[in-house]
Amino acid sequence: MQELAECGAQGIITNSYIIYKNSGLKKKAIAEGVHAMLGWKGPIMTDSGTFQSHVYGEIDMEPDVILDFQKKMGVDIGTVLDVFTEPGTRFREASKELEETQKRIEEADQNKGDMLLAAPIQGGRHLDLRLKAATAASETNANLFPIGGVVPLMEQNKFQRLAEVVFSSKKGLDISRPVHLFGCGHPMLFALAVFMGCDVFDSSSYAKFASRDSLMFTWGSRKLDDLEVLPSEFSAAPGITINQLKGMESSERQRIIAKHNLIVSFTEIRRVKQAIHEGTLWELVENRLRCSPALMKVFDVLKEEREWLSKFEPAYRYKTPVKTGKESDDRPIFAEFVSSGKGEMLHPYFGNISLHLSETYPFHPGLLQDDIGGWKMQGWDVERVRTILNYQFGKGMGEGLTNGDVELVTSRKTKRLRNLMLDGKHLASLSHRRGMFILQEHGARLIKEHSKFPEFRVVIDPETASFNRDGKSVFCKFIKDMDKNLRCMDECVVVTPDDELVAFGKLIVSPKEIELGQQGMAVRVRGGIPDQ
Repeated sequence: MQELAECGAQGIITNSYIIYKNSGLKKKAIAEGVHAMLGWKGPIMTDSGTFQSHVYGEIDMEPDVILDFQKKMGVDIGTVLDVFTEPGTRFREASKELEETQKRIEEADQNKGDMLLAAPIQGGRHLDLRLKAATAASETNANLFPIGGVVPLMEQNKFQRLAEVVFSSKKGLDISRPVHLFGCGHPMLFALAVFMGCDVFDSSSYAKFASRDSLMFTWGSRKLDDLEVLPSEFSAAPGITINQLKGMESSERQRIIAKHNLIVSFTEIRRVKQAIHEGTLWELVENRLRCSPALMKVFDVLKEEREWLSKFEPAYRYKTPVKTGKESDDRPIFAEFVSSGKGEMLHPYFGNISLHLSETYPFHPGLLQDDIGGWKMQGWDVERVRTILNYQFGKGMGEGLTNGDVELVTSRKTKRLRNLMLDGKHLASLSHRRGMFILQEHGARLIKEHSKFPEFRVVIDPETASFNRDGKSVFCKFIKDMDKNLRCMDECVVVTPDDELVAFGKLIVSPKEIELGQQGMAVRVRGGIPDQ
């Protein structure tokens, strides 16, 4: 357990069915609790025996009995004993199995007590059943949604079907609750799983692969006998040579390989987190998909799901988007942009673009400076400001937001624009990272004045307006309506249903996330508007 923690494990999963069937372990688990029995202080989740039914066939266990046993052991997250629907199961039988699973979920939901409940999403290969299962499970009070019945797909390298199953499930799930991809233990799949919306993984693959002398990498797996040298990713036993590892006694060799597999897995998880932070998860996923022909087929699914994915595309990312191959053309940010065909700058991804947008996301050069025809640094004038405002807020907004005495406040040192003033009032500041404007109070008032309801608006419950006027953030549950064309990270204005301006700030979730039941902060309020 110490080695697991050292490698980066935050929680573990064990099997309540196996413990229950062993009389000695069963007594110990009830008497001591599962945490003491396993020597683990962090979160513990238990499976219920469903996977054993997949491996061995029917199991002798009642759903209420195993649920009660999980509670008695003191597990943090217990799992419903669902019906494992095999990928090859026909629709009619899969539908019956799903009905039984949903019945068990609803019964467990009523009897879970203080234990967090995992409600598996089944349905086999049938995508409409997956959506149905996800929608039904979301109507319960389950705390975690494991997508089940997918291990055979991963074992058979059917990653295209795996992606279709996950996307179908996600479309019906309450987005505010975490999703667990059952049995996802190979690091080459982690970036894809997170990209599709999975939050938690579990697997004993690190040990299973080690038992076969197989090493896991982000680019696939290799049998020890097939390796001529140890790749640079190998750090489980510093200084050891490939021949020394091969010559070890099997138990010690497999212990080292298992540790290597764990280290690679948790290293990849940290890499995925960094990619999320800097906005390069798309690029990481594309690179991982090129590891094998089976994974390459997932590109077809991403193309098919482009409209769905576009609903979560933010207004900007912290890194300039980069194409990694021809498949990148189907990313929403590239596929949905329509160039006017005019502009002094020729961008390799976006075509002709106005030179006024040379430092604005996603056109700013980043790694592409030498590949953008006509790119050069620009000075600041009102025309450039209007071009950016029109791009950011829509045609005509540039003129509407600069109709008056315009003052451009620039940095003495860098000559970059810092603040945009109109008639002596602070209208907006410029973000140098993304080359777009950050609204201030006067800008928010003019945005509302020059747009029609509900454009640029997040409509809130009037009873919470006083909190937002004081500068407090807007939370999802208090949103009554919003502009469906807004994107995550867009500038927005907060209003009442009567279109009374309350506050302004940045939207940090997408309208689709609100629709799917997201909770928590929705608008990071920059400033409130005093009640008149």
